[in-house]
Amino acid sequence: MKDEINDLKTIKELADELGVNKDKIKYQLRKLPSELTTKKNGIIYIKSSGVKTIVDNFEGKIPINKTSSLPTDYLPNQLKILLEELEQKNVQIESLQKLLDQQQNLQLQTQKMLEEKNLLLKHEQNKKWWRFWNNGN
Repeated sequence: MKDEINDLKTIKELADELGVNKDKIKYQLRKLPSELTTKKNGIIYIKSSGVKTIVDNFEGKIPINKTSSLPTDYLPNQLKILLEELEQKNVQIESLQKLLDQQQNLQLQTQKMLEEKNLLLKHEQNKKWWRFWNNGN
């Protein structure tokens, strides 16, 4: 009986051991027959045969011990990939900044041309008025 108590695991203990969240364990728990679990003081305990069944269901789907199952060059490779992506994003941002500067310069040139055109039109209108006035005398 004492060995059976030591073999009991809570949902949290099993989730931590497998490196998954408690919801995944609860989902697997619903599939188990009720005799593979017990409830004491409001806490659900999973018996060793239930634990084995759940672990078997997860086998091949998740690494049991995440740190030992990662290749030794995993983190440096991930870092290298992320740095390359960051560099690409920086190049894209720089390119977009240049395009924005060009667009602003074009907008400024267009605005100056419109102002010049408006000044020329006003000047031409003033000339016509003076011609009319001078021709009338």
